[in-house]
Amino acid sequence: MKWTDLVHGCAAAAIIGWTASSSPLKAETPECANLTPSAEGESKVGVRVEPEDLIRLRDIGSIRDFPESPAFSISPDGKMLAFQIRRADPVTNSFCLGMFVVSISPGAKPRQIDSGGAFIRWTSDILGKADFPSGIPKVITPRWSPDGKWIAFLKRVQGLTQVWIASVDGTGSRAITHSDVDVGDFRISPDGRSVVYSSRPALRDEIEDIDKEGVAGFLYDDRFSPVAQKRPIPRPVPTLVTALDIATRVARPATEVEISLLQPNQPPTAPQPISTAQAPSGRKAWISPNEVIPPTTRLIAEMRSGGSIVCHHPECADAGNLVWWTADSRRVRYLRSEGWGQSVTSIYEWTPGPIRPVRLYATDDLLTGCKPLQDNLVCLRESSLRPRHIVLIDPAKGRSTILFDPNRDFGRLMMGRAERMVWKNAIGIETFGDLVYPIAYKPGRTYPLIVVQYQSRGFLRGGTGDEYPIQAFAGRGYAVLSIQRPQAFGYLAHPKSWDEVERLNVDDFSDRRSVLSSIEAGVNLLIDRGIVDGQRVGITGLSDGASTVQFAALNSSMFKAGVMSSCCWERSQAAVLGPTIGRMYRDAGWPSITDKGTDFWPKISFAQNPGRVAFPILMQVSDDEYLAALEGYTALREAGRPVDLFVFPDEHHIKWQPSHRLAVYRRAIAWFDFWLKDIGPDSSILPEDTKRWQDQKHRGLALSRR
Repeated sequence: MKWTDLVHGCAAAAIIGWTASSSPLKAETPECANLTPSAEGESKVGVRVEPEDLIRLRDIGSIRDFPESPAFSISPDGKMLAFQIRRADPVTNSFCLGMFVVSISPGAKPRQIDSGGAFIRWTSDILGKADFPSGIPKVITPRWSPDGKWIAFLKRVQGLTQVWIASVDGTGSRAITHSDVDVGDFRISPDGRSVVYSSRPALRDEIEDIDKEGVAGFLYDDRFSPVAQKRPIPRPVPTLVTALDIATRVARPATEVEISLLQPNQPPTAPQPISTAQAPSGRKAWISPNEVIPPTTRLIAEMRSGGSIVCHHPECADAGNLVWWTADSRRVRYLRSEGWGQSVTSIYEWTPGPIRPVRLYATDDLLTGCKPLQDNLVCLRESSLRPRHIVLIDPAKGRSTILFDPNRDFGRLMMGRAERMVWKNAIGIETFGDLVYPIAYKPGRTYPLIVVQYQSRGFLRGGTGDEYPIQAFAGRGYAVLSIQRPQAFGYLAHPKSWDEVERLNVDDFSDRRSVLSSIEAGVNLLIDRGIVDGQRVGITGLSDGASTVQFAALNSSMFKAGVMSSCCWERSQAAVLGPTIGRMYRDAGWPSITDKGTDFWPKISFAQNPGRVAFPILMQVSDDEYLAALEGYTALREAGRPVDLFVFPDEHHIKWQPSHRLAVYRRAIAWFDFWLKDIGPDSSILPEDTKRWQDQKHRGLALSRR
């Protein structure tokens, strides 16, 4: 997402727990008994996908890629994998968590070596504020001991995150750190005797100082983000790095060498490489970023004769975030995105020198978190119809072998088939997406369509933020167009800075027009093919996708209903988002709150143009963002436009609670059933909601006859 949408979604600072805890491995509770696949799915053979099926998928890693935090790790002898499985339970509104190891061989059965703990959310320091939370799962990276007998990982128990270790043979697990604040990250020392971990105890002092300041009243300054909370948010503080002797449990300040374990390796000729690799012979290769916009990369390798060489062949342009050497130390292999709209992931091989690289492997599937294993790769893989699983890829033979599929039973369900589509928008930008056909599709018949934004790589689950259940829509008789957002308009003019990119994007809403054009062009292709009923098209979105929904409501006649997971761009945004973000918006070309003579707002604002909003809108937003939605929502309601606003507690932009995600799924389905198919909501929707929607429809019909 762009920075404007990221800061739009910033939430309150995380609260730190103080009580240390330690507990032995406990037996699984009955509701957590199915963390690995079993015969449970056999009873659902041929049954259509329901929202609950998507909520209960077993997950490895996060919903976005964190290259610096791999979701699995390979044992020192290269024979085993370790990873965490996470499964949501909407009934208890909790997660089942387990740490597993499995042999790197097809058909091997995983062994669970730890269970329990609380869901840990990813946080970040942004815009001078510490530990902004999100609904994005933190990647729990297991790290192997040098002898391969145990792994260490982060686990949250009784409100505190600590480092735990678990024996690979399954004999038990325990906490080894007892910090009075959360552990943020850690590494195992090369000899396996110590754990080096980071924490931020000074953040506790910052919070205490803010509490004291409140006695005399808080000065409203850059620490505030009103949509997040009603008090200052702590500023980022230094990180403390501690070394713990595992045997004696004695903790001390880490040495400079130990601190460096938490820093990425950096070859001397590339200060900030994206990826580095060292061959068995000692030769190095790395991928380095170019200082251009949009960002590109260079592939560099050391020559056998000395010195280094940059690969200037076109096939090396935009090399991805992984490079490795073959076992003979002669050739470099790397990942690269290419093809239409960079929708294809390829593996290339380059012999450093004048010979052009050779493409060994290519796929439309999503490959993430890949780690080299001799000449091969172990990756997390997703296809349009298959959730994330672990594979071993042999690039030379063009072969991919499944090592472990946590959701192998999911394939027994009935799903709408997926078709990759490519096209260009009105200004020639390449766009791609995936059409998911309705279940029991019949050629010659037209179907209502739902547009889901704004990434369409990998398993087609629920779009960005996972709030729009694509296969559940297909099971209800909808065609679904999952859209990959096109390249930002601001890149086309060869900008010299990121600020210039944003100004070009905002100028006359050029980027929003480009995105809308891509969506409309894709929908028109389906209408022309006789698949979609052009009078029954809905649109959904979170973050950047929600911005597109808002812009479409005022600038398009294509859509008949919309659902937004965040909202809205309005004149008051600088006030509710806080001073820091307000300045950033003004620098990017947005008018100030006092600029009343502009023609800017009629193109984007619900509040300034409620009568122009073209379709009913359902807003389902997190509680730390709902203030930003109130101006637009209130204007629509006062103007008699069909609109509903639901606010979900303790959510942060992307919703993480299983019960909330299920409610969001169900209400989105019911909303489109009501407005696109004239079908009343089922028993999952409250009767008062049904009556309110009926009243809105009657008012809308009355307004249209005026």
